[in-house]
Amino acid sequence: MANSIMTTQEQSAVKGTEDKPVQERIRLYLGTGCGKTTATFGVMMRALSKGKNVSLVFFDKLEENSSEGQALRILADVKQQGFGTLTVHYTGVNRLGTGPKGSFRLYSSPNGILPEDKEAALQGIKYICEALARKDDIVIADEVLDVARVGLVSWDDFKQAVELRTDPSVLILTGRRAPDWLMEQATTISSTTQLKHHGRAIEGMDC
Repeated sequence: MANSIMTTQEQSAVKGTEDKPVQERIRLYLGTGCGKTTATFGVMMRALSKGKNVSLVFFDKLEENSSEGQALRILADVKQQGFGTLTVHYTGVNRLGTGPKGSFRLYSSPNGILPEDKEAALQGIKYICEALARKDDIVIADEVLDVARVGLVSWDDFKQAVELRTDPSVLILTGRRAPDWLMEQATTISSTTQLKHHGRAIEGMDC
């Protein structure tokens, strides 16, 4: 019984933890494994269910390229008291095919980066800036780190967008890796590591 009773010092420590303000600002989902985009969907669902405003910008796909497109469209149309608002934009900078039978135009291929890809990526950055200017609660830029890493947008343009973030907005960014300056600014960093993969992406599960 005595072991279950906290001392005054322990109670003060717990109270101090509860009173300490927690402010998430920039969250990174990094790594080579599956699940980065899927993690952002979980955050999005929680935020919408709590009445928060969420903006989601895809930097590597179109609505017809992804199984989640229809669900996101339905969520974006929901007008229910207590439910948040969802704004979705697709830039589609490198997708060619659709679904598991489609194909990607890889960045390293001869025509991997085309002028229209850079224009689309820059438009994606503008969507992020608009969402931050509105002070949306959650602003998600999916695969933006890889888009910047291969030169579809400059790090300077991307950094200027990041600097627009002010409270209460939380900026969530995904990609394989992030530059040092962003790692320092991030308040939460998670990483996925691929230990095994079944093969081609499964429609309705992986894409």
